Amino acid sequence: MKNIDKTNNNLEKIENCIDLAEKTDMIVYSKQFFPISQLNKLKHHELNFSFKGLNEDCEKKLLAVYPKDFTEEDLFFPVKYFKIEKKSKFIELEHKHYLGNILALGLKRESLGDLIVKNGHCYGIILENMFDFLKENLLRVNSSPVEIIEIDESEVPQNEYQELNITLASLRLDSLVAELTNLSRTLGTNYIDLGNVQLNYEVEREKSTKIAVGDTIIIKKYGKFKIVEENGLTKKEKIKLIIRKYI
Repeated sequence: MKNIDKTNNNLEKIENCIDLAEKTDMIVYSKQFFPISQLNKLKHHELNFSFKGLNEDCEKKLLAVYPKDFTEEDLFFPVKYFKIEKKSKFIELEHKHYLGNILALGLKRESLGDLIVKNGHCYGIILENMFDFLKENLLRVNSSPVEIIEIDESEVPQNEYQELNITLASLRLDSLVAELTNLSRTLGTNYIDLGNVQLNYEVEREKSTKIAVGDTIIIKKYGKFKIVEENGLTKKEKIKLIIRKYI
């Protein structure tokens, strides 16, 4: 019930941005990051939509709504990119440590986009008006001193992934889940039924749902995957796919 209420609250805020852009005939930016699943179906005959997140594969993005006589070159998203440099060589920090310490400052999760940890350091994106607060108050993560540095968008690393080559009898969700988890088709179907699988960031419980190149699949306890290419057929007429498994 809490997730449903949160979703409805987010959709109401998105609608408010659309209404304001209609009334003012100006660019309107959201005041929080939204899950991409709540943004990627937006359509309007008089308005355009653009999104800004940490990188291409991020799950949370800021929304811009604007009349069609504006272009993306007119957009200046109110965000800042940052790097949290870990100063201790002897303390290992993970994503959960950075996120937990940031939220412990009292920042709302919606004011922060995705985080990526690479080589022990953390990269992120935050609402512009929250950056100074973060910089001035996040001095340690666990027991390690840290320093927050504003960086350019181009300095943000891409998500790391492993490339998998798999074959499927059909382009169905249950077939893909069984292959990626090494579960039987029956157990894979049960996993889908339990709501443990997301397709393009939305829970999908229909086992026969068709999958396609470009789809993102998140399987609880198994990770995040993206279908990047369909690569013909095997001699036994199975479909060859190239999949990214994010690390």
